Amino acid sequence: MSAPKEKGMTPPTSPMGVRGGGGDPPTSRPAARTPSSSSSPSSSFSSAAPLVAGLSGGAVSTALLYPLDLVKVRLQVNEDPIRSKSTPGRRRTFLRTMGGVIKYEGVGGLYQGLTPALVGSAASWGGYFFLYEGIKREWIERRREERERRRMRRGPSNDAAGTRPHDLSKDMHVDEEIDLRNGDGDDDDCGGANEHCSLGPMENFSAACAAGAAMVLVTNPVWLIKTRMQLQMKRTLERNKDCIRGAKGGADVKPPYRSMADAARTIVREEGPLALYKGAVPALMLVSHGGVQFVSYEFLKEHFGTYTRAARSRKDEAGQERNGTMEKLQDSLGYLAMGAVSKMIASTATYPLQVIKARLQQRNQSVELTEAGDLAVVRREYGGVADCVARIFRNEGPVGFFKGCIPNAVRVAPSAAITFVMYETVMDMLS
Repeated sequence: MSAPKEKGMTPPTSPMGVRGGGGDPPTSRPAARTPSSSSSPSSSFSSAAPLVAGLSGGAVSTALLYPLDLVKVRLQVNEDPIRSKSTPGRRRTFLRTMGGVIKYEGVGGLYQGLTPALVGSAASWGGYFFLYEGIKREWIERRREERERRRMRRGPSNDAAGTRPHDLSKDMHVDEEIDLRNGDGDDDDCGGANEHCSLGPMENFSAACAAGAAMVLVTNPVWLIKTRMQLQMKRTLERNKDCIRGAKGGADVKPPYRSMADAARTIVREEGPLALYKGAVPALMLVSHGGVQFVSYEFLKEHFGTYTRAARSRKDEAGQERNGTMEKLQDSLGYLAMGAVSKMIASTATYPLQVIKARLQQRNQSVELTEAGDLAVVRREYGGVADCVARIFRNEGPVGFFKGCIPNAVRVAPSAAITFVMYETVMDMLS
């Protein structure tokens, strides 16, 4: 039987909307799927909470840090060889690229493609959280039902004696505990009263990958449009056509996309509907990014929750008064740090896939900043993932797979931190 719950302490929340063990559970926690609770308004509201929280977190973090993402993408598609002593020249750095965008496009140029970025981020984060939480809840329910069937096979005599087969305890890995209670507050049959069903790290990883793969199929067209709008020099093409240096054979510059809808229509008309799924292969491979991130987050959250519960329990035992406001601040700072660290781990491990995806999704003709800071029309098209990898390695070396990593590193940590803090805050409000 589990220890008594500590009154007045809200446990850390997982990014998937399933709260860890310990502390008072919120009243709107998703209930186990039962005839009495599955159709109730509170159950439906709880199931939608991760979606709303994910939408909020993704949209806010994207809007605040968007210029860094734009500069990162422009550096990722740059094919210039990495400069060295044998090949001197001006490197296309983070600050030089940002300065060039401001010079030709104005400060507003740093926000080109913001609309599809907001749509894609909100849909991706919201759908990701919603599917991830739903998949895990379904697996938890199946495990609960399996344990109930085993209890029934053991018969009432074993239950009365309080015996349990030794292999059942081995089946349950203590990674994330979910208090499975019926809507009326009675203990359910998942191993007995006050016991928990849980998923192991690999099951959490599998759920994250499944949710990520589903969202790739839904949002890849949005991300492709976002990438192309980030790379175009719209204002320059509209106002300063005479300053463009043409490529060999003259500069037959394609008009820029006027909006997200115009981009979608133009791509389908000129390249066909399947063009909206360029870069989908590395995007599917990037599903591992979300899995690594959330497994890292939950690992850190579990240890953070253990530490905070122990510290607050010691205060209670010593008769010290607890400051609820300070505890909420500590929780928020903890979420901030855990979100940043988990994102950095995942981003570093999967960054080359981001470079490959950006290059496959770009338009086959674009106007770009040169090393000297002026403009040039460039044409490039890759034959697929293998061709892209071979050309990057041959022309730019292994370092080419990490172009844009500096603005990415500056962006991802605060982006993930903002997303998770917003997620936790909205989840608490909805709970």
